[in-house]
Amino acid sequence: MTHFVVQMAGPRTLVEDAGRRGWADLGISGCGAWDRRAYREGARLVGNAAGLGCLEVLLGPVRLTCIGGPVLMAATGADVEIDLDGSPRPNGRGFLVADGQTLTVGAPETGLRSYLSVTGGISATPTFASVSADPTRGMGPAPLKTGDVVTVGDGPAGVIATKPVNVGPAPQELILHGVWGPRDDWFTDAGRRALEEATWRVREASDRVGTRLEGPSLERAVTGELTSEPVVRGAIQVPTSGVPLVFGPDHPTTGGYPVIGVVDPDDADRLAQARAGVVVRFRMSSQPWR
Repeated sequence: MTHFVVQMAGPRTLVEDAGRRGWADLGISGCGAWDRRAYREGARLVGNAAGLGCLEVLLGPVRLTCIGGPVLMAATGADVEIDLDGSPRPNGRGFLVADGQTLTVGAPETGLRSYLSVTGGISATPTFASVSADPTRGMGPAPLKTGDVVTVGDGPAGVIATKPVNVGPAPQELILHGVWGPRDDWFTDAGRRALEEATWRVREASDRVGTRLEGPSLERAVTGELTSEPVVRGAIQVPTSGVPLVFGPDHPTTGGYPVIGVVDPDDADRLAQARAGVVVRFRMSSQPWR
């Protein structure tokens, strides 16, 4: 069976797929690829059916040696250099990797996460119907390390996309559209205005659990404690500091701080590429985005 030997694992490389659905009542969040658009684009480029595993590469570099093959691969997400045995390969379109060849995914100049897809998907033992890694809870495959073997699966193939994916520099300013609630009434009018009017910046401490922001403290109208209640990916939660964070794919299923609003799912995915210092602005509405 075709597999890859990990020669260099990078800061954090995870096996991810489309995520877990329907397990929140057990305290299990969705997880899955953070940049879902890049995940789907990679799947199309190699002809994978929906839901198969890929590698989510944080920053890089990552180096893999192919044993077996040939296999069709593609890199999407952050704009990185792809090297195959000393020769460049295009980012955002498929390429073949043969037995014994070594693939290197470089470190991006902008953005954070690249997605490495292979026809058949990455094989791993499913946990709650998904091969997605959840390092926060110790669920799913562990982050890759040097010497690991990554097996190519035999997942169902579909139509291979020949049109290349446009991969470019990650933006240095994000506009996040969202809907107010469910606890926006816990904030004063001034606090709600501040969410939209302030210039927020992504903090270094951000991770797959949530994107933490720098900016002013949002003024509360209700200062009491909130009973823990369900939260979702993209929820804008405001802890005791008054400075919001936006939950990512590994978010908790419940939380005890008020959620002032929820970011549009597609916009929330864009935070996957937001490095520390990137400017974030909110544009909120009382109407759902769908």
